[in-house]
Amino acid sequence: MFKAFNVLALTLSLCAVPGFLFSQNNAVADSVKQLDQVVITATKHERKQSQTGKVLTVISAEVLGRSSGQTLAELLNRQVGIIINGAQNNLGTNQNVYIRGAGIGYSLILLDGIPLNDPSNLANNFDLNLIPIDQIERIEILKGGQSTLYGSDALAGVINIISKKSFQKPLELQAMLGAGSYGTWKGNLSLGGQTEKTSYSAQFSRLNSQGFSSAFDEKGVGNFDKDGFVENNFSAQLKQRIVPGLLLKGLLNYNTYTADIDAGAFVDDQDYTTSSSNLQGGAGLILDKQNLRLTANFVLNITERNFEDDSISVPASAFDKYSRTDYVGSSNFLETYGNFKFGQKMDLLLGVEYRNQNMNQLYHSVSDFGAYFDDLRAYLTQSSLFSTYASLNVSKLGVFGFELGGRFNQHSEFGTYTTYNVNPYIFLDQQFKAFVNLSSSFKAPTQYQLFSDYGNLKLRPETGTNFEAGAQWFRKDQSAQFRAVYFQRSMKDVIAFLSTVFPPFGQYLNFNQQDDAGLELEGQMQWSKFKLGFNYTYVDGQVTTKLNSGRDTTYFNLLRRPKHAVNLNVGYSLSKKWEASLSVRSVSRRIDSYFNSSTFESSEVELDPYLTLDLYQEYRIKPNLKVFLDLRNLSNQKLLDLYGYNSRRFNFMLGLQGKF
Repeated sequence: MFKAFNVLALTLSLCAVPGFLFSQNNAVADSVKQLDQVVITATKHERKQSQTGKVLTVISAEVLGRSSGQTLAELLNRQVGIIINGAQNNLGTNQNVYIRGAGIGYSLILLDGIPLNDPSNLANNFDLNLIPIDQIERIEILKGGQSTLYGSDALAGVINIISKKSFQKPLELQAMLGAGSYGTWKGNLSLGGQTEKTSYSAQFSRLNSQGFSSAFDEKGVGNFDKDGFVENNFSAQLKQRIVPGLLLKGLLNYNTYTADIDAGAFVDDQDYTTSSSNLQGGAGLILDKQNLRLTANFVLNITERNFEDDSISVPASAFDKYSRTDYVGSSNFLETYGNFKFGQKMDLLLGVEYRNQNMNQLYHSVSDFGAYFDDLRAYLTQSSLFSTYASLNVSKLGVFGFELGGRFNQHSEFGTYTTYNVNPYIFLDQQFKAFVNLSSSFKAPTQYQLFSDYGNLKLRPETGTNFEAGAQWFRKDQSAQFRAVYFQRSMKDVIAFLSTVFPPFGQYLNFNQQDDAGLELEGQMQWSKFKLGFNYTYVDGQVTTKLNSGRDTTYFNLLRRPKHAVNLNVGYSLSKKWEASLSVRSVSRRIDSYFNSSTFESSEVELDPYLTLDLYQEYRIKPNLKVFLDLRNLSNQKLLDLYGYNSRRFNFMLGLQGKF
């Protein structure tokens, strides 16, 4: 299927193991020191990372503290196995998440373990632009099919964003202020505290940028306007211990931004804007008994988006007067799960989950022919998904451990579907762990695929079978580690849009099969004042579809996703107060699709490979006060991640960060 793949994998493995073990971040040593840290996402409860065979990456608070000059998408884009298309473009660009080559919407975003999605989006995916990096304490990335624990959309993996909670005093203030290229400035203010029974936090962030033209000026006209971006984020959390063993919690998050956008690839538009807002509110409880932890959560999530184009700056025509599209997506999430412990070697997770999703869409335009309205609210656009699941974890059986789980799903439209997960692992010695993962996963049809004019109520879920095999080595003193993983994923009943000759001239159908495979290598090492890190990702994929003749055809289809991506970092402590790190990122050529609005023709184009250099420095004025300078794309390279759109050239962020 993938020619010469075994040779490539063997060669890279032999070259990478001895000697230079590198990582993807400017705080590599933090990851090295915490190899056996407690994680949550792998099993939905606290567990040491050594007691699971799942492929989990942790971005620590120390790393996030050194990433204030970046966006969340930029930080995730440097992790092994992940590509965020749009991360290096103008602020407000769509941030498309690809984990191990899987397409948009096949990776689930969580906020404190709760699914984040936008039912009004075609792929049900959430907009990463709405999540400020300065309000995050930790990120756990769990790759592979994770539908047994996390349900729909977790075909390729889960990214769990854990909000900031690290307030140790009864009253504590954290602040950050920064300014940089493209007329950008940002600030964050966090107020929180913790007592014996109560913990609380309230945070506000603002990001403002004059930006640059999103569309690339191919003809050098020189009059493309700057596309600005303004974002505001507020979050609040409260936890109260009522009696010993019973904790109540509540949350409220509101995030909103407005961005200037352009009409398309190579096409400027001075009067086109988009805005987006997300409101999330919820409550929950945690009940702790001797051998049981019971957790319950309820969250309401509402996302509103609009696109407005008054067409003043583009040539007028009968169809170019005014247009506005409004989208509203809402979801209710309710879950209850319990973790039962049977001694020190076994625990059982039992859970029940309910999701309800709804979307509205309203289109309004004005032309020489008058006003036009298209209102999707006239249709029933609601679906629900009920699930129950179980997972058994066994560890410390000598050198052996495993996880075995299953999930039953009942959807209001497609009916039932079940998933499974089998994850054995073994310690060949105290420093070497081998593991295998075999799992199934699924993605429910989205609201638009079901209920739009092109919708199909007979759609089945997209289903995936995932296989992983790998090994992890680490030194006894935990000063170095290395992990290699081979993965393979096969998806069936992939939903595709097919044109028809009858109104509405198209419909969504379960039509394709998608097969992807690849290799991940990553490692970290620290000695003396040096910190070294490296990761490498190889991914290949192909889709099998039917031609009009009825015959199957297979071809490469991983648009905008490189086959090869490398991240290298070298950090050095110049003194107890001053640290610096140099990062290198290399991306191989990619294929993109381009639609020419003048000729109404589509074609494939090749995006050139590129290499970027970044330099980060920080100096501690006081133990809790530091100044940082983040220099990105030092070589001022012109690169394209999206054909016809500009990316950031050399840029910087200078800032001050403190805790009081």
